[in-house]
Amino acid sequence: MLSLLLSLALGILAGPIAHHLAVQAGADQPFAGEAAVCRRCGTRHGHLATACPFCTLGTGRVWLAAAVTGAVSGGVAWRLGTVWVLVGYLVFVFLTVVLFLTDIDHKRIPNRITYPGTPLAAMFLLGGALLDGNGAGFLRALLTALAYAGFFLLVYLAARGGFGFGDVKLAVLLGLFLGYLGWDHLLVAGFVTAAVGGLMALIAVVVGHAGAKTEIPYGPAMIVGAWVTIVGGQPLVDLLV
Repeated sequence: MLSLLLSLALGILAGPIAHHLAVQAGADQPFAGEAAVCRRCGTRHGHLATACPFCTLGTGRVWLAAAVTGAVSGGVAWRLGTVWVLVGYLVFVFLTVVLFLTDIDHKRIPNRITYPGTPLAAMFLLGGALLDGNGAGFLRALLTALAYAGFFLLVYLAARGGFGFGDVKLAVLLGLFLGYLGWDHLLVAGFVTAAVGGLMALIAVVVGHAGAKTEIPYGPAMIVGAWVTIVGGQPLVDLLV
């Protein structure tokens, strides 16, 4: 229970930071922590401001990011329990929130986040796995990361421009943390991702009047698929596999 409450609190506190990093990374702005940045006009303002002083855009999405980051972090802690790898999974949640937002805003999975972030998360996962006495789980995680990225690489090559290479790099991060829990989790994440992606496309058509050539980011579906699978855990795997 303590790890759940602590993870929930840390997630809520980290959510606005994730949003702040996402806005800067997506807009190719230099990272700076002394102030938040408006995602519409780029104006810097205080972290606790309720609206941008220049374009008056509200900061409601910042607090939504805090709520989602807290909820997912708490859900992961509830599923995993008090184990050392939980630290790595909390880093994973933080990174995926950032990448979710950049893909929604700019249809990009920025290298500025994935290149340093994925190895960092992998190091935390390795450290936790060794402390938990599950080095074999980390080796499996490496294999599943390669397999998941390999699958999306094939999709990328077959799509010929209709699918972003950023999603291939994202698959490495997702594959690591899904595969640590088991190959079956990777399979279930694929099912959930396809369902979420289809739902997003349907919503885009109905609400946003998207057409056949409209570009719909797939990264958010991949991330939600991973979140749902990790939090759902073995009961969800047993239900779908």
